[in-house]
This record gives sequence, C-alpha cells and structure tokens, in this order.
Amino acid sequence: MYVCKYVPLVLLASIMAENGAVEYNDLENWMAKLPEEIKNVPIIYLAIPGSHDSMTYGITRNSGLAPDAEPILKNLYGLFQGTILRWTITQDIDALQQLLIGIRYFDLRLATKTGTNSIFFTHGVYAGEITGPLRQIKEFINSHPGEVVILDFQHFYGFTNDDHLNLIKFILNMYGPQLVPKQPDLTGITLNTLNRLRRQVIVVYRHQSVYSTSEFWLPQMMPSPWPQQENISGLYSFLKNVKRPPNMGFVHQAVLTPTPAFILFRWTSTLKDKCAKPVKKELYPKLLDFSPGRPMNLSAPSPVNVVIADFVDLDDAIFPKTIIQLNNKLLRSREIPNIYG
Repeated sequence: MYVCKYVPLVLLASIMAENGAVEYNDLENWMAKLPEEIKNVPIIYLAIPGSHDSMTYGITRNSGLAPDAEPILKNLYGLFQGTILRWTITQDIDALQQLLIGIRYFDLRLATKTGTNSIFFTHGVYAGEITGPLRQIKEFINSHPGEVVILDFQHFYGFTNDDHLNLIKFILNMYGPQLVPKQPDLTGITLNTLNRLRRQVIVVYRHQSVYSTSEFWLPQMMPSPWPQQENISGLYSFLKNVKRPPNMGFVHQAVLTPTPAFILFRWTSTLKDKCAKPVKKELYPKLLDFSPGRPMNLSAPSPVNVVIADFVDLDDAIFPKTIIQLNNKLLRSREIPNIYG
C-alpha cells in the first residue's frame, strides 16, 4: 500500500521530464540533467540527497570496537555482537553504488586504530579503511563532470594533531584542484560555476585544524543539527521547526536515533526494520511538503538543502528520488528570480 503512494510521484517525474524538469530515470547524472535555471541557483539552496553514517556498509563480524563505542559495549560486545552490529549498520551499499542512485552527500565518522597508521570509518565499531571508498568517489567524479559531491568529515575519534594534518594532506592529494574552496559568500557557488571551474568536491571538516587550509569548508558553513528522536512524530516536528541560518548550507537529518531501552525491547530486530523502514513509510511522504530555496519566512519550515537518511537504497532508491524531485519546486514557484534576494 505504501508503494502505491509513490506511483503518482513517478508518473509526475516522467511527465515533467519532457518539459525540462528533473529526470528520475538517470539518478547517476541527476545534477548534470537539471534545467539550466536550477543549475544557476546557489548549491546551498538546492535539495540534495545524502546518506547518514555513509560508510557503515563496511562493518562486518570481523570488526572490532572503535574509540567511539559506548563504554557499556565493551562488556557486551562479545556476548551480543550480532545484535550490536544489526543496530550499528545504517547503509547496505557501498560509496559507488550510493553515487549511482543519486547520493551526493556523505556523512563521515573516522577513527584511528592502535598498531596502524591507517584511518578507518567508524560507528561504534570499525568499518573499512578510508582509501577505497574515497577513491571510488574520486573515480566517479572523474567520469561524471556534471556532478558535485559533499564530503562531511563529521567526527574524529582517537585523533592527534598529527593525525589531522596527515588526513588533510591525504584529502588534498586525493582531490586537489577538484576541491571547492571556502568562500565568504556561498551564494555565488552554483552547479554551472563549479562546472566551468571543474570543481566537484566540497569538503566540510568539523575540527579546528580546518583553519590550516583554505580548501575546506568550516563547520558553520553547513550546520547539521542532530534531531535525537526515537519516534516519527518527534522527528517530523524537529525537521519542521528547526531553523537554518541564511546564506549557509544546511543538513536535515531524516533519521531516528534508538535509545538503549528502545533496542533492548527489539534486540532480535534491526535498525533497518524498526527505524529506517518506518521513516520511509511515514516520513518520506511528508518530505514532499518541504521545499528547497533561500530561507525567507521565519514562520515557515526552513527550506531544505541536504537531507540524509539511513538505507538510502530502500524501495528502488525512493529516498533520493523524493529529495531530487523537490528541486522542481524551484521552477514551479517564483524562487528562481528571487533566489538571490
């Protein structure tokens, strides 16, 4: 019954594609296929789908506890490893597969590991080493010149100052001239301007060492407030009422956060079944009421920019399709001529 709600959405997408609006049959190249009017809108005013805890697909039964693990897990991991892993993994598909279904923002949490100089993705337990996924992203943008990717380095665990400097050097070497440097006025950054400059990677680095380079965006350039809600009504209320600052990017987190008590009574289930699927069923249709654009009316819900979710491939990638479709509102409203304010 839930899927039926989206049949009109898909039909609308097919019809509107004939008139130059967003095409949903080519998620791999959706930014490149946007109408020219939308490509001239600041990227901070577009609707962009992202993934939450993007690299947790790399967590396996061989994964050990990471520095960000809650203290209680250290005593329980040996006995309840299966349960812990089921409630830790938030994505099923790798970075390249996420890109191919339209994901353009990655939520990255990193940790060091004793005995190695390598850096790993983490979510309580170690996921994969960072080089492979970041290289997948590099290869994707090289072959998709019309696409822009946001890498949000959210959290760092077990890091020293030297670890930060080494990571920053690694990122600069990986993406180099493709990076979008920080600017005092983000409203001048559009898909068309980035395409002309051949800049495709925005790095947000949420640590004070970000000031060591001009190539990364500061945390305040893309706030990402945590809803910390365990039910749909609370999450929807948060998303509807949270306010974003003007002239900055923003991340709406369309994810539930299960408490230990919530998990205890559902310990045989999974985060996908008890959190991600209810969000898909009950919240995604409500996301269609949101709009991208410049924040103007303080009494109205803040316009979306980046929206992130768990298990972004569910139901034939209905999440990225839903978010990308919101950009059509920029054409249907009078937002295009007013977007620069």
